[in-house]
Amino acid sequence: MRDPGFIRGIAERLRGLSGSVAAILIHSGGDPDSIGSAYVLSGILSREFGLRRVLFRIPSEVSTHSALLLEELRFAESGEDLEEAHYFIVLDCGSPEQLDGLAWVLDSGRPVVVIDHHSTSPESFGGKAEVHASEEYQSVCEIVLDLAEYLGYGLSAREAEALFLGIYYDTVRLSVADSETFKKVCRLVGYGVDPRDVIQKLETGMDPSERIARLKAAARLRIYRAGNWLIAASKLSSFQSSAARGLTGLGAHLSIVAGESGEGVVVSLRATRDFVEATGINVGRDIAARIGAEFEGHGGGHSSAARALCAKGEPEEILNRCVELVRELLGAPVSELKP
Repeated sequence: MRDPGFIRGIAERLRGLSGSVAAILIHSGGDPDSIGSAYVLSGILSREFGLRRVLFRIPSEVSTHSALLLEELRFAESGEDLEEAHYFIVLDCGSPEQLDGLAWVLDSGRPVVVIDHHSTSPESFGGKAEVHASEEYQSVCEIVLDLAEYLGYGLSAREAEALFLGIYYDTVRLSVADSETFKKVCRLVGYGVDPRDVIQKLETGMDPSERIARLKAAARLRIYRAGNWLIAASKLSSFQSSAARGLTGLGAHLSIVAGESGEGVVVSLRATRDFVEATGINVGRDIAARIGAEFEGHGGGHSSAARALCAKGEPEEILNRCVELVRELLGAPVSELKP
């Protein structure tokens, strides 16, 4: 267990919900970490803490990947009115903006408990929620696994699968997992998880439009150098996160992809582990959160993967500001490499 005091604090807080109706909310669209942790926590709340009912809701449209996972877990959003909830529990959400149309719960007058592992969470909620966040954890599913083991809660095989998938995807397919995470993955296998089988059910091949988007991002690429670090910046109107992953795969230490969407300008960032460890830069806290705030939007994420949504500004302007911010953080000149 990474942080016994942190887990004990969450357990004590949740015990106080006994006999009530609680609603679990996750970030917009959902992902395997938020859905997996919500699925298992709903069981813990019902069977371990004796809640009368546990509701579940995902803000905005569910992503394709999230829909596949919900179907696999046989876990559905609740049809009941959220006004029936006495408490709200928010998982894997670094800021109120990620709740989209459900952000009203923060002003509902009812307690809101946030459980997260993002560095941006504590300050982002501005006193409107009780935030339990720890950067020591690589995913919320890992937090929920520690909570289950602390409580002596016996996981079912399907619950173990849900936690495994959340950990797997939030550690970029275990590529940034540390020894503690691998130990936990092994324990989940002991509950009956077959990693190959579970992953194959949810891994979908890249469709042609995503492949084309990645190639376009590479064709429009600008490369910057800061000492031994290589920074890739590109513009793309869709699949920004996929393209950012692809650019780090091509050799960039830090990739930044920006493009217009219906809500503003989306910025996706990915960094290699050696870049994060050597520079101390957390792309969620140090870049995405700041860029989101500067351009009247919001942002956040992990040390090596993050996203910002900017309400103002153009993609080119925002990319230039991201590169300038990297220069400030590194305290070293950043020069563009010409073709």
